[in-house]
Amino acid sequence: MKPLSLLVVVTALGGFIGGTVRLNSQEAAALPKTPEQRLAVLKTANAELLQRQQKTLQKLDEIKQQADQLRIMTKRS
Repeated sequence: MKPLSLLVVVTALGGFIGGTVRLNSQEAAALPKTPEQRLAVLKTANAELLQRQQKTLQKLDEIKQQADQLRIMTKRS
């Protein structure tokens, strides 16, 4: 095997086996260290996601109401 292709294979395997690789040292320092801290981060992220989903549902309800009103208006014409 050529040295370059061997390097590519080893790098690919290292990335696959190693999982997620963080290149930014600041990001690595910000990672939670304990399971409790990780859980708190996940809970916060889930709460934010639920808020965004709630806002999206409200917008969809508003769009549905507007579409219903538009149907009513076009039937009257």
